[in-house]
Amino acid sequence: MTTSFYGCLFMCCVIIMLEVASVVLLLAIAVDRFLRVHIPLTYKSTVTQKRSWMVVAICWFTAALLSFIPMFGWHNENTSNGTTQANSTSFQCSFFTASSRSYVVNFIFFSFFIPLLAIMTGLYCYIFLTTRRQLRVNIGAATESHKYYQKEHRLAASLVLVLGLFVVCWLPMFLMHTIILYGPKIEVSSLFIYTGVLLSHVNSAVNPIVYAFKIPKLKKEFRKLCMRVYHDREQQQIDSPKNSRAKDSSTESRSATQESEL
Repeated sequence: MTTSFYGCLFMCCVIIMLEVASVVLLLAIAVDRFLRVHIPLTYKSTVTQKRSWMVVAICWFTAALLSFIPMFGWHNENTSNGTTQANSTSFQCSFFTASSRSYVVNFIFFSFFIPLLAIMTGLYCYIFLTTRRQLRVNIGAATESHKYYQKEHRLAASLVLVLGLFVVCWLPMFLMHTIILYGPKIEVSSLFIYTGVLLSHVNSAVNPIVYAFKIPKLKKEFRKLCMRVYHDREQQQIDSPKNSRAKDSSTESRSATQESEL
C-alpha cells in the first residue's frame, strides 16, 4: 500500500489501539466479575450504569493514549537504506516499516500485555476459588446464594475462554516479533508471521460467537436480534405484494382517468 509515512503510522496506531482496548476491556470485565463475587451485597449500588459507562470511556481513552505514542517520536522514521521518508507521499506502507518493533515488544507486550494478563489470571483464580468454596458450603441446598455462585462460576468460565482465546491468538505473533528483535541471527519464516497475523484476525471473528453462545444474557439478546431481523424480513415480503398491487391499481386508475379525459 502506497501512502505517506505519517498516514501509514496513524493506521498502525489505530490497529494497536484496538488491540490495547481489547485487553483493557477484558481487564474491566474481570474486575466486574471479581466485584460481583467479592461484594455481592453491595455490588448493584457500587457498579451503577453511570460508573460502567465511565469505565468504558476511561478504557478507550487509555488505549488511545498508549497507542498513539509512536506519533510523537517512537517510530521508524528511516527506511532500511537510511533515507528519511517521513514527508514522502510515496511511502510503501507496512506495519513495521512505520511502527517501531521495540515499541510493540518492550512497551505493548512486556510492559502492558503481560502485567494485565497476570492481573486477570489472579482475579479469575480468586473468582473460581471463591465460587467453588461457596458452592461446597451450600451443596445440596437450593438456595438463592447457591444459584448465584453457580451462575457466577459458569459466567467466569465463559470469560476465561474468551481470555484464553485472546492469548492463544495474539501470543504467537508477539513471541515471533520478540525473537526478531532480540535474536537477529534467528530467522523467522514469513509464513509463521502471516500465520500469526491471521490468528490475530481470527480472534476478532471468534469473540462475537463465543460471547453470543456462551454468555446467557448475550445469547438471549442475540436471539431477540435474530428474531427481529427475521420478522422484519418476513414483513417486507408480505408488504411487497401489497405495494405492487397498490401500484398496479394506481396505474390502472391513472390510465382510466386519461382515457375519460380524451
